[in-house]
Amino acid sequence: MRAVPTCQQAKFAQPFKFKSYNFPPDFALLVDTREQKSPLFIDKPPKGLMIMRDCLSNGDYGIRGMPLFSIERKYCGDLFPYVSTEREKTLKKLRRFREMIDDGGWVGLLIAERESDVFKHQLWTKVSPEAVRQALVSFAIRYHIHVYFAHTKEQQERFILDHAIKYYNVMKEV
Repeated sequence: MRAVPTCQQAKFAQPFKFKSYNFPPDFALLVDTREQKSPLFIDKPPKGLMIMRDCLSNGDYGIRGMPLFSIERKYCGDLFPYVSTEREKTLKKLRRFREMIDDGGWVGLLIAERESDVFKHQLWTKVSPEAVRQALVSFAIRYHIHVYFAHTKEQQERFILDHAIKYYNVMKEV
């Protein structure tokens, strides 16, 4: 087995640092006014990011002028009812999301938890981890929603910004 040269050891010992964002001109991230549980970006937004609070029809995060882009954020406390007791309300929302996607949009479901924490028995609900897993698979296959788990604020913000900026650039043909 070959030893890693000393000059490269430091590179592999440190976590990778992503480049800072290059926000397109006129790009503004929308944050739903009903997003009350620690809304992202509000306290300390990345340099150059324009953020606007608005009442969004779909999801918790969007892009100004692009109503076909949406990211819904859920915690365990609201994910379990989302896939069980609030099923009818959820299905209406999923159908709206699917219409957006069919019209050229993009929808993400950001689960603000560790995957391992979601897929274990919870004391406060009778919903099984298997039922949650199958609901999320159904969201992805049946409704074409991109499901992503991110438990840290940094991971959540990166998921939102990476997808919002890419969608914006693709739609603007940048």
